Amino acid sequence: MPLQGSRWINHRVAGGWATDYGLTAYESPDQAGHIDIPFLRDARNVVYEFDGGVRKIPGANLLNSTVLVDATTTVAGVYDYWRQGTSGSATQRRVVHAGTTIQADVADGVFSNIATGLVDAAIPHYSTFDDFLIIGSSASADVPRSWDQTTFQNLAGSPPRFSFSVSHQNRQWAAGVYTTPSRLYYSGNLDPEDWTGGTSGSIDIDPNDGDAITAIIPHKNELWVFKGPYRGSIHRITGASPSAFARTTFVTGLAVGWINSVFRFGDDVGFITAYGTVHSLKVTAAFGDYNESYLSYPIASYVRDDLALSRNQFFTSVNDPSHGRVWIGVTPSGQTTNTRHLLMDYRFLTKNESYPRWSYFDTQSFASLAWVRDSDSVGRVFAGSYTGRVFRHGQENRTVNGTAINYNVQTPAMTYGDEWLLKTLGDVGVSIQALNNNNISLSWTGDGVSLGSATVTQGQTGSVFGTGLFGTATFGGDSFQPRFFNLENGGEFRAISYTFSDSVNESDIAIHRVLAKISGSGESQENT
Repeated sequence: MPLQGSRWINHRVAGGWATDYGLTAYESPDQAGHIDIPFLRDARNVVYEFDGGVRKIPGANLLNSTVLVDATTTVAGVYDYWRQGTSGSATQRRVVHAGTTIQADVADGVFSNIATGLVDAAIPHYSTFDDFLIIGSSASADVPRSWDQTTFQNLAGSPPRFSFSVSHQNRQWAAGVYTTPSRLYYSGNLDPEDWTGGTSGSIDIDPNDGDAITAIIPHKNELWVFKGPYRGSIHRITGASPSAFARTTFVTGLAVGWINSVFRFGDDVGFITAYGTVHSLKVTAAFGDYNESYLSYPIASYVRDDLALSRNQFFTSVNDPSHGRVWIGVTPSGQTTNTRHLLMDYRFLTKNESYPRWSYFDTQSFASLAWVRDSDSVGRVFAGSYTGRVFRHGQENRTVNGTAINYNVQTPAMTYGDEWLLKTLGDVGVSIQALNNNNISLSWTGDGVSLGSATVTQGQTGSVFGTGLFGTATFGGDSFQPRFFNLENGGEFRAISYTFSDSVNESDIAIHRVLAKISGSGESQENT
């Protein structure tokens, strides 16, 4: 219902970062004074909680205390390699591609070379089949390799010089061969070292379309094949044996830049196109029209206008299943490294929201991402830097190896259902999770003009509001602590935006609600 008189209004975050929804929200508070903030104009270094909270992203620390090669080395690949062997106890090696070397540790952060002499700055790809680690490379001078945690060697069996490969239907499938860019190869049955025998073979995927196979991924007993980077198309291979293999075209007009732009999440497969948009197989199939189905719709203008799409081959992605988020590393316009990571929280797709909630991470630059089981048996996002380091995310601290994480949350301009009515801001309350003694900066802007600011002290305990007017369930309680600011005059406006920020090292923040006393004062004389 539109704003009438003077009311306390309780704001709840109900959407994620969006660059394409405009600057203003026109929602009205309900009879109880609740209003949903439908999207955020900024969500820097934040993650979302189901109760409406917007929390600073967990921190990251170093995996390796000693740089890999040197401090200018690009860690272009990270992979979690497990070998079952015959002892009944699997052994783990965390593999990194650093400069011209491939190195591994024994889950202790101490890396040693297993191979040297590779092409620097090439994009590696890893897969596991029959206990072998199989390594491809985007560099045509690199040949496919294998490693069994003992012997590192060129992959046997006369394989094609592929860039990437995956295991599917008891075979190794490979593509990204520069001399045959549209050809999909498969090994012999149960043998990743047989590429010329009678049960091996190949399938040509539209060889005259001007594109190349840029990615492949198994999904639900089918192999999905992506082509790009120009016209673009997606195909699927069905069947369990060469005589039964069949190819059908799923969609045309969607081009994927490279293998690291394809990822699994939930029961779906997502992919970043060469144009920067993010789609999924399931959603595309449901809509039948990929123009209506892209998951990145809320941030479409950011992708279109602010990313260096010419570097899409170097974009990277990884699913964090523990938290229901996909990390997507991208290069902003005018830059040459992945200095920004888009975070796609897909849990909200099951909460009747049309799109995942987006935010972004920009504290550190990463060339590669992987999901790795850490030494404490917890799966985490590992990231290879451009400085010879590997970082592991998901740490309780809110810092990246000593670098403060800058938190910034900005709401749209709220009209409270009447964009022409002049309003005034009275008292303000903020519902927080008191996580430490650090302060949070709150500011508000009316019609594009700064109206005021306040400091939210986390360390204060107890309920300032009490249990009468606001109630412990709505605004107070044990988990959330209210912070109250008595403002004689917070300013006059037609639409007001609230911003929370913090740049203190190790400072954890979780904003859950904004409570504001809003009074209508009269009709604006502008534009009448």
